[in-house]
Amino acid sequence: MTSLAPTHTSAPTHTSTETRTATPLLLLFGSKTSGQARRLDGFVAHVVQRRHNHGTFRYRIVDIEDRPDLFDRFHVTDVPTLLVIDDGRVQGRLVGFHQPKAVEELLTPWLH
Repeated sequence: MTSLAPTHTSAPTHTSTETRTATPLLLLFGSKTSGQARRLDGFVAHVVQRRHNHGTFRYRIVDIEDRPDLFDRFHVTDVPTLLVIDDGRVQGRLVGFHQPKAVEELLTPWLH
């Protein structure tokens, strides 16, 4: 079983906002100093673990200092922002800090 443990992304360098993925890609945009992004990361892990969906998403954390190009590419202006990319397009977006219920509602279409 694959882990949902986040990794910091070195995502592809495509220029369009489309990203082809076999497994939906979950991107958490944040910063090293954002406590809200860290809390949202914990909520994502909790929702996925509770629903037993460890392999449902490829999960990446995108830091503003490391990848400002991805913030521009996906039109992210607020931290934290959570994106679901499926079928090559952004299919879900959660902007700002939210409680686990909102995270679960965003992810529900992909959860079993």
